[in-house]
Amino acid sequence: MSGGLRSWILACMTNSTTPDTGAKRFWRHTGLLAGLGAIIAFGLGAAYLSIGHDPQPRDLPIAVVGPPAAAEALEAEAPDELSARAVPDLAAAREAIGERDVYGAVVPGPEGAREVLIASAASNQVANFLRRTAGQATPENVPEVVDAAPLPEDDSGGSSIPLLVTVLILGGSVGVVGMAKVLPRFEARPSQGVLPLTFLLVYALVFGLGLTAISAVFGVGTDAAVIDRVLALSLISLAVTASTAALIALIGPAGSAVTSLLYFVLGGQINGGSTAPEFLPPFWKELGEHLPGGAGVSLLRDVFYFPEASTGRPLAVLGVYAAGGLLVLLALHLVHARRRVHVPVPTAA
Repeated sequence: MSGGLRSWILACMTNSTTPDTGAKRFWRHTGLLAGLGAIIAFGLGAAYLSIGHDPQPRDLPIAVVGPPAAAEALEAEAPDELSARAVPDLAAAREAIGERDVYGAVVPGPEGAREVLIASAASNQVANFLRRTAGQATPENVPEVVDAAPLPEDDSGGSSIPLLVTVLILGGSVGVVGMAKVLPRFEARPSQGVLPLTFLLVYALVFGLGLTAISAVFGVGTDAAVIDRVLALSLISLAVTASTAALIALIGPAGSAVTSLLYFVLGGQINGGSTAPEFLPPFWKELGEHLPGGAGVSLLRDVFYFPEASTGRPLAVLGVYAAGGLLVLLALHLVHARRRVHVPVPTAA
């Protein structure tokens, strides 16, 4: 309870000469607080429901072994749901899955799908969707369902990556507490401008090393090279800390509230960790893929389970947040340093 609200309540209880005034103040301010809380709750409720009330695939990329006509026929069976592409054989289908160009593949047969390849490591939700649709058995046909990229036993639920990203986002927010107070105190010396940048870089590296060790204890991502895991986790942490620190330096403590809302409250629902981006409405899909959480989930999925996949897009998104945040901090320091240089020094009378 804030000091102001406490004083209003005490005034209502103790000041018998002005009970009506105290009561009016109390109800006016508590009404404002309740209204603000209701607006936040309704806004988040509407956002969450628009994100997940009716998850349906939208242009889900899938391979079809056979001629282009076979891919077109499968896509026509589920308009707007599938984006089918033809591949010459099973080897090409497996390659496309390994590079994360598609979520699965279908081998057509005379009575439906003869074989269905899924990739639970890419998305459990998509894998289950393909089992229920393309892999559904009928009296005339029983497709063979093969998991071409299964999740490891130590991460059978597929929840480790979104949990790691959540830890990185929370840790990143903690790591930049106080940046708004630190930045204005830098003196007009170039060496002092390096201090916050060095701190953020070291902080990110420590987080990368720590989470790599913790995830290894639980057998998560251990098939990937240690250096790849450390660098991926460190980059995600730096993207969060640098961008949050820059926003705090620009607009004060409100910057932390903005990034908490975007990166954690909303970002946690649209980062693709518990679903596939193709199961989100288009607006939320695009926003999620361009936030550190969504790019981080994609990068870790590639590093942990799909070493042949291209990491260009998530690296570019995370690099923009990390480099952009560091450049903003450096620019603000230079501006502050220049102002201090030009401040006249008072002389003794």
